[in-house]
Amino acid sequence: MASSEKESFALVNNSPVEGAVEVWMTKVEEAMKESLQIITKTGVFNYAQAPRTTWLVDDATLGMVSLAGCLIWWTWETEDALRGVGAGDKHALKNLEQKLTGQLNDLVAMVREPLNKINRKKVNTLLIIDVHSRDIVDSFIRESILHAKEFAWESQLRFYWDRDIDDCVIKQCTGFFRYGYEYMGATSRLVITPLTDRCWMTLTASYGLKLGAAPAGPAGTGKTESSKDLAKAMGIFCVVFNCSDQMDYKGLGRIFKGLAQSGSWGCFDEFNRINVEVLSVIAQQLLELFGAKAVNAEEIEFCGSKIKMKPTFCVFITMNPGYAGRSELPDNLKALFRPVAMMVPDYALIGEIMLYSFGFLEGKILARKMV
Repeated sequence: MASSEKESFALVNNSPVEGAVEVWMTKVEEAMKESLQIITKTGVFNYAQAPRTTWLVDDATLGMVSLAGCLIWWTWETEDALRGVGAGDKHALKNLEQKLTGQLNDLVAMVREPLNKINRKKVNTLLIIDVHSRDIVDSFIRESILHAKEFAWESQLRFYWDRDIDDCVIKQCTGFFRYGYEYMGATSRLVITPLTDRCWMTLTASYGLKLGAAPAGPAGTGKTESSKDLAKAMGIFCVVFNCSDQMDYKGLGRIFKGLAQSGSWGCFDEFNRINVEVLSVIAQQLLELFGAKAVNAEEIEFCGSKIKMKPTFCVFITMNPGYAGRSELPDNLKALFRPVAMMVPDYALIGEIMLYSFGFLEGKILARKMV
């Protein structure tokens, strides 16, 4: 399989191209996920066997494997440091922060070196994630977080390699999810702000409850992008649809069928543009799908045909409230979605946070400005 950036990997087991197209393409998808699971497991193991910078530019370390592997090891190192603090090692978190700062400096040095296109993208993306990871540990030191059971740590998106099921799992608050292994190539990631963290917390909580989520707020606040970025982090395919008043329940039913059978996420932009009569039917369609997901049904009768259900299926809707000509969502549809309020970011403050992250601004000055 090859991505648009020309990154590629070989399938572990060959998949024969024969029979009906929907049959062999489903087998190719299964082979992709099986192969990526093995490649990720190998990458996570190799992380500790070589210097991090060498491991990162290795052709066997795919872009998504580098992110998942680094986050798995960062989660383990942070919990190990918190265990050390509990055992009496007062400097465990400070030592970890120094190590993470050193890793960041190594990445900054790599950016200045000649790299090929794929490796440069991997380093740039990992820089964004590493800055956030280092800042979390830094906040733990400032706020005297001493235990892995504290909410400040439980509320983070944490990655583990679970040996019992031999798979990568993701935890946040009470949510427990398996990594999706959807191949997306060497993708870029958004800068993670405190608003992004809070948004993700609501999205994963609703996903864990087998419901959808509804980010709402003015244009440019990152409603759609935050949903897409969470899908990238969890290795799940996310499809974005722009809604209009021309949409009817039959067309949307076909879209829901495809999402449910493929186990993908659907993000429906400006959902309240759809006519209220259509929204009432959509509420019933989603009630059937979310209900089937809640009882782990593998097959259901939907819109006149029998379809397979994959547990990773989810629907997110974004809305821009207050615009003329927008429908108010019916109560039976509102009940299926958990609301998230998004606000316009303070770009000046974000710039100062980035300056502080790279050591150009003192923490005391930034703390005063944030207050």
